[in-house]
Amino acid sequence: MPFLIDFIDHLNFLLRKWQLKRNDRMVVIRGSCNMCGDCCRGISLNVDGNWMKWKWQFTKAQKKHPYLTRFRILGKTESGHLQFACTCLTENGTCSDYTNRPELCKRFPSPTIYMENGYLPDGCGFRMSTETDFEKILEQAVLGDVDFKVTKPSSPKKPL
Repeated sequence: MPFLIDFIDHLNFLLRKWQLKRNDRMVVIRGSCNMCGDCCRGISLNVDGNWMKWKWQFTKAQKKHPYLTRFRILGKTESGHLQFACTCLTENGTCSDYTNRPELCKRFPSPTIYMENGYLPDGCGFRMSTETDFEKILEQAVLGDVDFKVTKPSSPKKPL
């Protein structure tokens, strides 16, 4: 059964990615960190393409990736993923080991959060949306891949 859930999750990821591409849209992240620390609590980890779902799996991953020792298991999500907290989070919401933080922390928030049906923590200073990929549209227009017509704006009519 866990394999089936992972397979469905992966199909959902591919579907969301395909929908973005088909509609010439992209995930855009705006805002800035307000140091609430919520992104460091209640984390689900994907290591080497696998969501951490079992303690033995996480223990094995820690041996291969020493940076994972900074995370402690809090419990499980409704979908069966292990939920973690970072032990480097200070009381004021900052990282006690900021210069050595893992890539996953440096990249937060990542567009893959959207792809995985995830969400940003409440109160997060970042926000995520999908928007038209104007670079792609411009490239298509320059290459002539799109019927694109530029017209001169009409001048205002003079009063009679």
